[in-house]
Amino acid sequence: MSHSLPERFLLPFDLTGYPADTPILLGFSGGADSVTLLHILCAYREAFGAPIYAAHIHHGIRGEEADRDEEFCRHVADSLGVRLFVLHADVPRAAKESHQSVETAARRIRYDFFEQLMQEHQIPILATAHNANDNLETMIFNLVRGSGLSGLCGIPVSRLCKGGVLIRPILNMTREEILSYAREHSLSFVTDSTNTDTDYTRNKIRAELIPALCALNGSAVEHAARLAQSLRADELCLQSMTGMFLEGLREGDSIELEKINGSPDAIVNRALLTIYREISNEKSLEHTHVTALRKLAAKGEPHSAMSLPHGIEAVIEEKRLIFRPCQENKKIEPYRLDLKEGRNTISQTNTEIVISPSQNAKNIYKNSILFSIDSDTINGTPFVRCRTAGDKILLGGMHKSLKKLMCDKKIPPELRDRLPIICDADGILAVPLIGQRDHTKPKGGNRSIDITIDLS
Repeated sequence: MSHSLPERFLLPFDLTGYPADTPILLGFSGGADSVTLLHILCAYREAFGAPIYAAHIHHGIRGEEADRDEEFCRHVADSLGVRLFVLHADVPRAAKESHQSVETAARRIRYDFFEQLMQEHQIPILATAHNANDNLETMIFNLVRGSGLSGLCGIPVSRLCKGGVLIRPILNMTREEILSYAREHSLSFVTDSTNTDTDYTRNKIRAELIPALCALNGSAVEHAARLAQSLRADELCLQSMTGMFLEGLREGDSIELEKINGSPDAIVNRALLTIYREISNEKSLEHTHVTALRKLAAKGEPHSAMSLPHGIEAVIEEKRLIFRPCQENKKIEPYRLDLKEGRNTISQTNTEIVISPSQNAKNIYKNSILFSIDSDTINGTPFVRCRTAGDKILLGGMHKSLKKLMCDKKIPPELRDRLPIICDADGILAVPLIGQRDHTKPKGGNRSIDITIDLS
């Protein structure tokens, strides 16, 4: 079957950097795109010696039509001397069990099958038959979803996958070019009847929006491909700059607030997404989450926090935004401890309180909170206890609910019960992150003590 490769066909060894004779597995549906790509790959095999394999999935959705497609794929593969792997799956059942849409479940099953074959048969390259029209569909789909630059780049021409590298060698070929190739080489193919169902968003884009765009400009698909290529170059540049930003400023899973609030949005947003993806095992965030993270960093309130999907939280500590797994709320056993001069340890909350003459303890601890209190305003022996229901502190001439104050200051729930409540015979003297009772601050000449609280 000697013939030249199409001009817009992207050579697999250029896309992967692998030797030209590296084996390739094609996701093969039997449609015009995959039949054309299989035919081109067989010409590539003839030119470079690369073994070609194909994989077909019977999704258990379209009954006799799906049976027909499988039989057709077997016939085409046999005629081209290509080994075909077939998987029979019950996608509707899998979707129900995993609480996913049928489309999502089908995609997951497909790629799990492809990657399993790649690993079992040492096939490092997976090819799919996405074309330039598919790419424009994806760009439009992401546009109406409010995607960022990465989504507007459309379908990547290659990416890593579990078994090796996934490539899309005919991504630059339009649907019309593919059909023209099929006619020129007398290739037959099957058509999935669900492709005409415009209840599916992508089908609606394919059947209605793209023809409308092509009516405005006959080269709309090619122009979109050129735009996607340009946007990918911009995205790669921004990703590289983000990598340099993180390399210089990142400590573990945290970044300085000053750098977050003073750096370009395009870099900071990508940096936040990068750290989140790493700690969440490659999950992503919605735009609303990134916006909320930026607001959290802009306020910069110590110990403030927000919950993110997949059991991750972001917290402000030591002037840094830190990503970490959500902390479990541990029940604090009730305690009461009289405070003496020197170190006082609260084992229940891993907290230490230091009582000392005024101004001697300010910098003992990196995470310390300091209260200077007029000794004459303390009634009896000061003591520390855990928070209790109905606690109030006198602030601004009013007895204010401790619970409400903690909510207003956005103190994380898991931290609230750890905060030691400093008291005397008249009630609450001081609470970390909240403040100290009215009229307890030292006045000139009066004897005072420092209470330094370390919450680390």
